[in-house]
Amino acid sequence: MKGHKITHDEKEAALEARRELGTLKAAALIAGVSVRTLNNEMKRSEVFKRRMQEAAEEGHSIMADNAIQLLKDYAEGKYPKNETDRNRLTAAIAIANWVVPGFRGVTTIQGRVDHDIRVISAVPRPEYGEIEAPKVK
Repeated sequence: MKGHKITHDEKEAALEARRELGTLKAAALIAGVSVRTLNNEMKRSEVFKRRMQEAAEEGHSIMADNAIQLLKDYAEGKYPKNETDRNRLTAAIAIANWVVPGFRGVTTIQGRVDHDIRVISAVPRPEYGEIEAPKVK
């Protein structure tokens, strides 16, 4: 595949796949070329590179929207509790954390102590006698 020139139809298929699926590997698979060929073409053509980046951003946005919609469906109870797919739910949370800025939110804990604290121990501390150093001959 070294030096393989990508056709216009392969480029469009790759762009559409990247837009829908979000990854370069999926785009290469759908277009029927290797990831290396796509990378070489992006190095060769600045326009194609820009279009691929825009398609990737759009694909990530679509992935995030789908993940958040799944989370909303679970939260609203659209899926019965016994049919909850934990793997799918975990993947949706991971995608939302990855793509959506601030999805996890920031938890801040603020507090202040305004009183004196006294510690009273009921067990007296032991008194140790003086220990003599061993005599070395």
